[in-house]
Amino acid sequence: MKPSSHPDAGRPRTPPEPAPPTSPLTWWRLLEPAALDLDTQRRLRAALLDAPPLPSPDWDAACRADPTAAIGVAFNVLAEAAILPGRLDPAMSAILVCAALEDAACIDLLVHVLGRRARRRADLEALCLARAWCSASRRGPYNVIASAWR
Repeated sequence: MKPSSHPDAGRPRTPPEPAPPTSPLTWWRLLEPAALDLDTQRRLRAALLDAPPLPSPDWDAACRADPTAAIGVAFNVLAEAAILPGRLDPAMSAILVCAALEDAACIDLLVHVLGRRARRRADLEALCLARAWCSASRRGPYNVIASAWR
């Protein structure tokens, strides 16, 4: 086909619409493990520190990537999620930071919550994301050793 015979020939191309910006606190339900490079982790931690603190004595430690504190905060928020859903994103973002650092318990909790979300909303993207994180948690025994040295 000659370029001049195409109906759009000579028309300027419009750039694609940019993706809407998302809050880093929603990344736990959007990003696969491979997307959490060091820069992304820093942005997520900064967003956690800028967010209003959750009413938990462990919140500061959770924001500093303490897996035990993050899991404790997340369990409390998950228990009340039906009443206070606005706390879910910050709590799961703290879990995401720890999961990015390959903490096995945080990865398992992230997989569980994403799986629940997939079932409740018939959300195929959440299911695929849960599967990606599940695969990341099974990379090998070095993850347990590496997390013990942090």
